[in-house]
This record gives sequence, structure tokens and C-alpha cells, in this order.
Amino acid sequence: MIMKKLDKLILKSFFAPFILTFFLVVFILLLQFMLKYFDDILGKDLGFGVFMEFMFYFSIRITPEAFPLALLLSSLMTFGNLGEQNELTAIKSSGISLIRVLIPLFFVSIIISCLAFYSNNYIIPKANLKALSLLYDIKRKKPSMDLKEGQFYDGIPGYSIKIDEKLNDKILKNIIIYDHISFPGNNRVILADSCLMYPFSDDRYLAFELFNGSSYTEIPRSNNFISRRVNQFHRTNFEKMKMVFDMSSFNLNRTKEELFSGDYRMKNVSQLNRTIDSLKYLKDKQKYILLKNSTPFYKFHMRNKFILSDRIKLVRSELKEEDLILDYYSNDSIKSINNIYFNTDSAFLNIDSSLIFSKSLDNARSLKTNLSINSVKIKSQNFEINKNSIELYRKYAQAFACFTMFLIGAPLGSLIKKGGLGVPVIISIFFYLIYYFLNILSLKWAREGILLPEYAAWVSNIVLFPVGFFFLYKSSKDSRLIDFDFYITYYKKIFKKFKSI
Repeated sequence: MIMKKLDKLILKSFFAPFILTFFLVVFILLLQFMLKYFDDILGKDLGFGVFMEFMFYFSIRITPEAFPLALLLSSLMTFGNLGEQNELTAIKSSGISLIRVLIPLFFVSIIISCLAFYSNNYIIPKANLKALSLLYDIKRKKPSMDLKEGQFYDGIPGYSIKIDEKLNDKILKNIIIYDHISFPGNNRVILADSCLMYPFSDDRYLAFELFNGSSYTEIPRSNNFISRRVNQFHRTNFEKMKMVFDMSSFNLNRTKEELFSGDYRMKNVSQLNRTIDSLKYLKDKQKYILLKNSTPFYKFHMRNKFILSDRIKLVRSELKEEDLILDYYSNDSIKSINNIYFNTDSAFLNIDSSLIFSKSLDNARSLKTNLSINSVKIKSQNFEINKNSIELYRKYAQAFACFTMFLIGAPLGSLIKKGGLGVPVIISIFFYLIYYFLNILSLKWAREGILLPEYAAWVSNIVLFPVGFFFLYKSSKDSRLIDFDFYITYYKKIFKKFKSI
């Protein structure tokens, strides 16, 4: 009965900070993403619905990164509060060990890790598809038309517009329009005293009704010497003139999401495995083609190519197959063969040596080109394999990171005995930065081929997991986090042993 009450106390103390910190971390990470893409969404007149859709999908995208940090911070706060209020001391004094106190949160951390993996495998790929396709469409959308007084506006392709005064959203005064849509340069200039601006056809088009103005059109220069030196213009006065602009590029046109489905970020574990297998098959096939096309170049270049004397045929028949795989484009190799077997005498050799060298050079160039083309293809396939492999193993590593952060946070909170948002936040940020930088560095090495993806994804967990076990050991023994006397005494004993030897 006491244990059930204790478990309820621990769980009740944990869930409130966890929910709070989770949404706080999501909000902070979301602000980071918004600042990153601020220039892409600024001035696009997206509308409230599109903006909220954008925020929702990106909020889901960052949940795998939010789970470990939230679990670390909440477990620190939970056990820090229990230690600060002496509740943890009372529990220990009743004979209950810290390991027993951690059991309910131990199972909770496993459940959260499984939830993080499920989200990473099934929800995040769909959210990535929605978010990145929407971001692509937002980037393609042009900023909303915003005519400012005294400034040129060139958002409409082929036109530059300037106004002196803007009475309201429809009426403009003293407008200048530079039309360079037909020819390069400002071949046509339109001036008007006033303008009535309004959209039509569901905002697909924008109409300018110009009043009391003039149109100046440059006349193409003739071949006449005098005409070529003087710019000539044709002037047309008007009381009313209407111009229509296509505004389709200003609208948010949604691209089919199927076009983005091939990206590695939009795939689950099974899809990534199939993709990796396919890429490995293509790479092996490319290697086979490379070997097949390159092998003939390593044979002795005169084999089955020229008319050979009987003596040369006899020598070739005595050579082993591996001896025939020579550096054909090396002059030294050719000269050594001639000196040993042919005596470079025309009686024995019915071929001009310059023809041999020319043929060797052509083969060498062909081989170099073949190797260069195929090596680029193989490198590209390796890069794609690494990207998909990294994403595959990262799904598992991110889920396990939740348990690693709990293993650090809970024992550390019992050691520092500080609750609230002060010290726990600082400590959480410190360990999360270590986790983040190790993750970024290892994944960078994996993309560059320095480290295998299956190892790179787990580097941060491999480094931090023993740290969590160390904190757990220290907290279970009720010892200080950094006991300098213990370490001094330990090293003194080691020093005495070496001194006695």
C-alpha cells in the first residue's frame, strides 16, 4: 500500500513538469525553425490558415528532438524538488532505496522511448512530407504586392512601378510605369495623373485603370547614321487606359506531395531498408560494369589486335594470364618487353612503335574517362546509401536517447537537490548541448564516409549512457557528486603501489 502511494507521488510529481517542459521545448525549437525560414515566409501574405498549418507540421517535426530534452529537464526538476523539500531523504530513511523510487519513472521512460520511436517511424515521415512540400510552395510564392510611396516596385515580372501618393488601397496618384517586357531595357514609359487599382477573376488578375496620361515608346534605331545617334520616341496621350497584370505567381499553388515522397526524410524503417537494398544493388551493378569495361584495358595491348610474328606468339603463349595484365600505357613496360623478347628488330616486329604508343595513349585516356564517370556514379550512390542509413539508425538512436536522458536527469536531480527552473535548466542545457554537438559531428562524419552510419547515429548515446550509470551509482550510494577526497585517496594508493614496485 505504501509503495503504491509512493509510486503515485513520484508519477504525480513527474508528469506536470514533463508536460510543461515538453511544450516549452517544442515552442523554443519551433522559434528556432521560424527564425531559420523567416525570410521565406515574410511578406508572402499566407493567411492565418496556411500559417497555422505551417506551424502545426513543423511542431510535429521537432517532437523527436523535444522528447529527450523534456525528459531530462522534467526528471531533474522532479527529483530536485523531492530532494529540496527533504521528501527524498524521508523516503530513504524509511528503508526504501533510490533504485526502487526510480522504478515507476523507469517504465515511464521506456514507454516514452517507444512512443518517440513510433512517432519517428510513422508520424514524422508524414509530417515531413506535409511540412517540406508546403515550405517549397511558400518559397515559390512571390511576396504580396505592396506599392509604397516614392519607391519603385518590381514584383511584377517585366514592370517597374512608382507612385507619389497612395490615397487608399485602390486609388493612386502620379504613377510611373516602366514597361520592359517586350524588349530588354525600358522601351516604354507610361505616366498618368491617377490610377484605379482592383483585382478580378478571383484575384488571378490585377487591373490598372490609368487616367490623363502619356505613353512614350522607343522607336527601334535604323541603319541611318544620324538616326543611330539619336533616340527617337513615339508619344501617345490618353484620357483612360487599362492595363492587366497576371497575378498567378502571387498565389500559393500547392505541388503534388507525391513528388516529394522519394526523399529519405519521408520514409519509415521498412521503406528505408528497401531503398538501401536497392541502392546497394545498383552500386554493385555499377562496380561490375566498371570492372567489365576496364578489364580489357589491362591486357597486353597487342593481344588480338595486330599481326604478330611467330616469335612473339610463342612468347605470349608461354606467359601466364596474370603476366599479361600489364601497365599498357607505360613506356617503360613496353620498352622492357621489346628489349627482352623482340630485340626491337624489324625482322621480329612488323609494327611501327609509334602506332603502339598511340594506341596505348588512346586506351589510357579511354580508361581514365571510364573510371572518372563510374567513380562519380559510385560516390553518388554511396552518398545516398549513407543518407538513408543515417536516417534509419537515427530513428532508433533518438528513441533510445529518451532513456539515456532520464538515466542522467533522475539520479543527478537527487544529487543536486535543487528544484524549479534554475539549476535544472542550466544542467539540462549543458548535457543537451553535449548530446546535440556529438550528434551533429558524428552524422557529419557519416555523410563524409569517415564513420559508419550505424555507429555515427549512436555516438551521443554511447558517450552519455555511462555518465548516467555513474550518476546512478553515486546517488544510490548517497555520495557526493564530486568527491575529491575519494579520488585523492584512490590515486595515492595507486602511486604507493607503483613506488613500491
